[in-house]
Amino acid sequence: MKKLLVIATLFGVVTLAQAGVSISSASFQEQIKVNENGERVKEWVKTSKVVPGTIIRYINRLYNDGKVSATNLVINNPIPKNMEYVANSASCQDGCSISYSVDGGKTFKEPMELFLGVGENRHLARASEYTDIRWVVSRLDANMQSSVEYKARLK
Repeated sequence: MKKLLVIATLFGVVTLAQAGVSISSASFQEQIKVNENGERVKEWVKTSKVVPGTIIRYINRLYNDGKVSATNLVINNPIPKNMEYVANSASCQDGCSISYSVDGGKTFKEPMELFLGVGENRHLARASEYTDIRWVVSRLDANMQSSVEYKARLK
């Protein structure tokens, strides 16, 4: 099961419980279907049998059932073992910043600041070498929802 960490910083003395923020996660895989016009169309369906090379779409839905806005929600999402992040696939529904880790979530940086190796072996990290993704959602108003997502390929 995927481990996910959500941290929230709220205005004043409001607690996370008062903001009522919760999260749910789901994974989907692309499936090709033929529509009524005989055309092949791509569709995202719940993950079932996954074989190497399959791209999985991970979606984390954020809900604020509380009475106050939550700000600077931090969502840390490890990329599952045996999966590799698909470059430029991380996104969010509303305003957020996205950073990545190559050290198991100890530090997060922008892609152009991520390096692996030392000396002559030092190189700019490839997307497939990312270990974690972090989204910082700037604001989630009361009684609203939002989402963050990314894609990864089974090795």
